[in-house]
Amino acid sequence: MKPDGLARYTPTLSGDTRVLCVSLDSAMAKHVGDALTNLTNIDEWYEDGDTIADVIAAASVTVEDYYNQMLVGSVLPWLINPPNGWLLLDGSTYALADYPELAAVLPTHLVSSPNFTLPDVELGFPFGVLDEADGSQVSGSNTFNLTEAQLPSHTHTYTSVIVDIDVKTLGAPDPAGARLGPPVATGATGSGDDIDGRPLRFGLVYAVFAGRNG
Repeated sequence: MKPDGLARYTPTLSGDTRVLCVSLDSAMAKHVGDALTNLTNIDEWYEDGDTIADVIAAASVTVEDYYNQMLVGSVLPWLINPPNGWLLLDGSTYALADYPELAAVLPTHLVSSPNFTLPDVELGFPFGVLDEADGSQVSGSNTFNLTEAQLPSHTHTYTSVIVDIDVKTLGAPDPAGARLGPPVATGATGSGDDIDGRPLRFGLVYAVFAGRNG
């Protein structure tokens, strides 16, 4: 018997018998009573084994399943190549049947039954949207060409040619005889190369969790 009067009893699990037991100080009883009541009213119990290792193994599976369901469809950036269960966002196409957990939550614009195609985000930047229907569709470009309308308003200047006429020798200048010389083009430069408008950046490997390890 324990000093507070509660017996400590650890049964041996055998056959199909389910024995639930708990050992606690009497001062804690009032705090866990409701929890114990809820635990004994759940729909199904199953035997995990007689050892602590058995219980831990079963609990690990439950926890992993829970978090897997939360993570399916989420996208994370990786500094390394992602582990099994993650699919690169590189524009690849996969069979829906191979990744049913991910297939169940994909936006419709990524699905073309019996396959789905992930977006290719290489050299792209993520931006915020409020609905999946507006997301994961790659748009825009990393380069662009400026048009005349996009240039700031400006003017060009030039120096006109002044011709001096020696009136003493030629007499009065004859304006009617004045002529413009042939047009001379200014120097040309530039080749119309694309402009990379992206800021300083570094790369991460983007991948989506598919819920499968292989």
